[in-house]
Amino acid sequence: MSAAQLLVDNIKMSKMMTENLLADFSEQEMLFRPAKGANHAMWQLGHLAGSTWGMISGCDPTVKSPVSDETRFKKEAAGVDDPAKFPKKAEVMKMFGEAMDAAAAWAGKLTEADMAKASPERMHKFAPTFGNVAMLQAAHPMKHVGQYTVARRALGKPVLF
Repeated sequence: MSAAQLLVDNIKMSKMMTENLLADFSEQEMLFRPAKGANHAMWQLGHLAGSTWGMISGCDPTVKSPVSDETRFKKEAAGVDDPAKFPKKAEVMKMFGEAMDAAAAWAGKLTEADMAKASPERMHKFAPTFGNVAMLQAAHPMKHVGQYTVARRALGKPVLF
């Protein structure tokens, strides 16, 4: 198995776990905060979509981000709870799914030489190479999977994984 294929498989796994953990959340539950200061799933999912598009389009200018100007999911909006300020769950799930599919497609095209290329300056601190950026597309959603799991427990939902 190539390194690129391993990255693709991990990105797809992160997508699947995220989608499965949030599948039974209602519109209202998407805005549930399991602890004071915790982000709700709606914001996290939009944040993941936007950051995924931002990172891969930063590495490949031919990738066009449909959510690059999205402000509802910027860090400054993490404390917003008004459902009117967010799209419906289905729209945000679609945004996330499309971003993850684009990340998998981008990672799948990376050669060993591409993986060693330096990432854009703004990413150097957390992902210094294209390979690191690709790896982050799987790792970042998994950070949020843990948060969705805590929300599921607090909402009394069944354990899935």
